[in-house]
Amino acid sequence: MRTKYLLIIFLFFTACEKIITVETEFQDQRMVIDASIMKGINDDNAEIIVKLSSTTPYFSNTDSSISNASVYVMVEDEKIFLEHNLEKKIFEKTIKRIDYDTDYELYVEHNNNIYYSKEKLIRIPKIETVTFGSRKSLQKDEIELLVTFTDLNGIGNYYLWKFGPKGLNNKFDYLVARDTYIEGNKFTFSFFIDKTEYFKINDIVTIELSGITKDCYNYLNILTSQAGAQSGRPFSSANAIVKGNIINQTKQENFPLGYFRVSEFDSFNLSKDDAPDGLFD
Repeated sequence: MRTKYLLIIFLFFTACEKIITVETEFQDQRMVIDASIMKGINDDNAEIIVKLSSTTPYFSNTDSSISNASVYVMVEDEKIFLEHNLEKKIFEKTIKRIDYDTDYELYVEHNNNIYYSKEKLIRIPKIETVTFGSRKSLQKDEIELLVTFTDLNGIGNYYLWKFGPKGLNNKFDYLVARDTYIEGNKFTFSFFIDKTEYFKINDIVTIELSGITKDCYNYLNILTSQAGAQSGRPFSSANAIVKGNIINQTKQENFPLGYFRVSEFDSFNLSKDDAPDGLFD
């Protein structure tokens, strides 16, 4: 009798099993433009890199990169066309000189739309030192980095810090900051990294500093807060679209996503060999 009862329950649950196909409505397709002109702090030349893609449904696995666009930068009266790199899926170009007073105007022409943005080169300070710290984190695998630089006086600086690579996929951690309480002063701040994620590919971690505008600072903070609120849940409440500094000159309401930045950058490589004895044991 017990055997019959268990068999009936088993058949009931297997009969109720059903595969559900989730169909999501997707109508608001937009261009995504990730564009930058970056100049090493000690270099004369600068690298222009523009990555184009389109928004796709959440569950889509299709390649959304765009290669059939005309991309160029206007520098005064000179039009500089970018070349498409098929392997990297970016548009790129090296320019020999760049200065702080010139406007750098980005144009992207695609599907009868003209996307446009304009920025000036942002000056940054040099990273003076990066060392391993001795403070402990609540997370046992985290170790401290101490980063020292001197803020540029009288400018009102906004910074983007980049730490990495981490893991096997060359991912990076980012930190946005402003000089509200350190104006013109030498400053050391602490940043904790996971020693089990960093130093995967080699024994070097790179710390990079670049400048951002106040608008970009606010833009990145909104993106960060939205990502934290959603926490990777695909069915949480939809976030508002965050508009960057690129406009659609053809159809203003169909503005693109993404941002255009023009900045100096400096980087510092910290070796695992510079760590105190026992830090990685």
